[in-house]
Order: sequence, then C-alpha cells, then structure tokens
Amino acid sequence: MTTNPWLRSNRPLAISHRGYSTHYPENTRVAYEQAVALGAEMIECDVNISRDGVLVMMHDYKLDRTTTGSGKVSDHTFDELQRLDAGVKFNPQFAGTRIPSTADTLRYYREAGIYGCFEVKGADEAEAKRVASALVDLFVKHDALDYALMSSYWHAAMTLGKAQAPELTIAPERLPDDGPPDSPEAIRQAQALNSTILQYQYTVLTAEVMDALHAANLAVWSWTTNSEQSMLDSLAFGADALMGDDIRLMLEVLDRERPRPAA
Repeated sequence: MTTNPWLRSNRPLAISHRGYSTHYPENTRVAYEQAVALGAEMIECDVNISRDGVLVMMHDYKLDRTTTGSGKVSDHTFDELQRLDAGVKFNPQFAGTRIPSTADTLRYYREAGIYGCFEVKGADEAEAKRVASALVDLFVKHDALDYALMSSYWHAAMTLGKAQAPELTIAPERLPDDGPPDSPEAIRQAQALNSTILQYQYTVLTAEVMDALHAANLAVWSWTTNSEQSMLDSLAFGADALMGDDIRLMLEVLDRERPRPAA
C-alpha cells in the first residue's frame, strides 16, 4: 500500500471554508486573503460557470442569496456578473466587492503559497460536468495540479475530471452527506473515484468510521467544523483535516490541542 500524503496523524490540515466566511463575504478575494493572513493551509471554494464559459467563484448556482443579482449564474455573461455586488448583502461595509474569476483565484493561491480545494457546482449534473471539464483545463493551463484539488457532490463530474487529467487530486464528499454511518459504502465511493481523500460531515462521523477509512488508506476531512466542540470531536476521532468558516477559531483550537512541531 502506497503512503497517502494527505494522512495527518499529528496535526490536521486547517481548511478555511469559502475563505474566512464568518467575518467576510464568502468566496470573495477579501475572504480568501484574510484566511491566508490568519494561517489557513487550504481554502475550500466553489465554482460555477457563466453563460460565456468563464469559471467564477460562487457557491450557489443562483445569484440571489449572496449578490445583488438574481437568477442562475449560467444565464449571465461574465461581464454581467462583474457588475454585481457580492459583498453588500453580507455587510454594507463590503459594498463594491466583486465575484472573483476562478483563474484569478488560482493565480492568487499560487502567489500566497496555499492549497485550494475547488468544489464543482452547477444547476444539474450536465452543468457540473461542464464546470469540471473547464476547471481541469484551467488547472492544466496554469500548471496548478500540484496545489489545486477538485471536490464535488457530483461524483460523475469528478470521474470526468480524472479522465481528463489522471494526476488530478480529488476530495469527494461522501454521499449522502448526512446519512447514517456506513463505512463499506464510504470506502466504495472513494475507491470508485480513485481518491485518497473523503470529505465526511462531522455530525455523522464516528470513531469506527474513521478507523475503517484509515485502514483503507483514506484521509478523512471533517466538515463543517464551526464550533469548538465539533473541532474537538473531530480531533478525538483522528480527522486528517478540519474544514470550517471560522479559521481563526480553528487555528486557536489546533494550536492548543495539536501544537505545531518546533522548528
């Protein structure tokens, strides 16, 4: 059995969910920058696609919740999306914040020296496959496969991505995300995708599941760990990564419970 580089027995990977999204508008450049400034090792972020085929950072396939726009992301051109405000609904102080392109986000992560986990979104499976294919092309264009990963609930989209670039690292969500513990099925899903990582919702994570996944050489990313107790529980189970909105709290807990090795 080959060594899985994503197994982290000493200190879990600190993943900032949509950037520092408790204090800044999610999936925006400022949220990513603040997560980096605090010490996040990876940012989990979300990708949709414009009508003219530009990949953009947006969790929902609709614009209504987080921007001043409405309707599907994919019904708007990139220029139209750039005219929307992606910050004012979160807090008026962030008025004028724009939707980042995925290309710009990739470049920023490289400059910042941080991993990015790009989750493929889309209104349906067909659109998710379109996003995944374009995302792999973008990773290759920017020589980003060493620091950019792909995740998705759309497992068929990740299968497509791996077919385009077998060296692509993927981090699929276990399905259904809130279903009862089922170690054999979780292992089957990861192995079917040739993945060494599985994202697992912390509310249904157990020590038995963790032990089984580790025995299958799979790294387990516990999400969304936003409370201190959820982080402590995930640490007790042996999670290889914590993923949460409040990266400051996460790092405080990790520094207390799993201090960094002395230099």
